[in-house]
Amino acid sequence: MSNLFEISNDVQKAIDLKKPIVALESTLISHGLPYPDNIKVAKESIKAIEDNGSVAATIGIINGKVKIGLNEDDINILAKDHNVQKVSNHNINLSIFKKENAATTVASTISIASIFGIKFFVTGGIGGVHLNAKNTYDVSADLYSLSEHTNYVICSGAKSILDLNKTYELLETLGITRLGYKTDHMPGFWFSETKHQVDNNFESISDISNFLKLNSKLNHKKSILIFNKVPEINAISEDKINEWINGALLKAEKNKINGKELTPFLIKEINNSSNNKTLTANVSLIINNADLAGKIAKNFYT
Repeated sequence: MSNLFEISNDVQKAIDLKKPIVALESTLISHGLPYPDNIKVAKESIKAIEDNGSVAATIGIINGKVKIGLNEDDINILAKDHNVQKVSNHNINLSIFKKENAATTVASTISIASIFGIKFFVTGGIGGVHLNAKNTYDVSADLYSLSEHTNYVICSGAKSILDLNKTYELLETLGITRLGYKTDHMPGFWFSETKHQVDNNFESISDISNFLKLNSKLNHKKSILIFNKVPEINAISEDKINEWINGALLKAEKNKINGKELTPFLIKEINNSSNNKTLTANVSLIINNADLAGKIAKNFYT
C-alpha cells in the first residue's frame, strides 16, 4: 500500500496528531477551470483552509502514485498537462496501473480521503443526476460515493447544468443529510437558491460543528452535505443561467457532443455566453467554500 500512496509531511503529521484536515479534489484544476484560473483557485483554496487553522490535502495522481497533499509542482502538472486523465471510482485503478497523471473527482477524492480518516472535503459543486437521465441513465458516481462514505462535504449544491430537482430527491433517497449554512434552500451553484428546502439551516459554525460531532457519535455511515451559497456579489439569476444552459444544450446536440465531453463543453459555452460571469462565480464560490470548510474543520477538532 505504501508504494501506491504518498502523503505530504503536513498531512501525515495532522493525521498522526488528529488535527483538522480538509481534502480537495483535483478535477477542477485539470478539467473544471481554464489556465491560469485553475492554479489561482487551487492555491487560494489551500491558503483559505490553512488561514483558518486547518491543513489542506489536495488529492491527485502523479505518475501513477496517489498523492494526498499535492505540492506546487504537482498542481502545475495537473493544470498545464493536456494528457491528465479524469478519474472516478470506476477507472482510478487503471490510471494507477498505467502510471498516468490523473485528477480525482468528488467521488474518487472522497474514497481516498476516507482511507486515511480525513472527514472534511470541499468542492465547488457536486455531480448529480444529468439532464435527460431517463434516457441516458447518466447519474454521477459522486452521489453514490457520498452514500458509501462518512464525509462532511462543503459545496454550493450540484452544478447548475444538472437536473437539480432529481439530484435533490436522489440525495434524500440515498440517505444523505442536506444542511444549509445561512440558507433555507439548496443552492443552485451559480445561482443562490433553488426551491428545495434543506433538512436544516444552521446559522453558526459552532452549531454545525456540534451537529457533526453528534453525527459521529451516532456512527451515521453516510456523508453530510453542507450547502454554502455563492457570494452574493457574484450570484447570477436562475433565469439567466437557464437561458445560457438551453443555448449550450442546443449547440451540443447540433454538434453531437455527449458523454464525458458534454459537461466541459457546456461549462465553456455557458461561460462564453455569460462573458465570464459564470467563471467569476465559480472561482469565488470555490474559494468561499474552502474558507468555510477550514473554519468548520478547525471548530470540529477544538
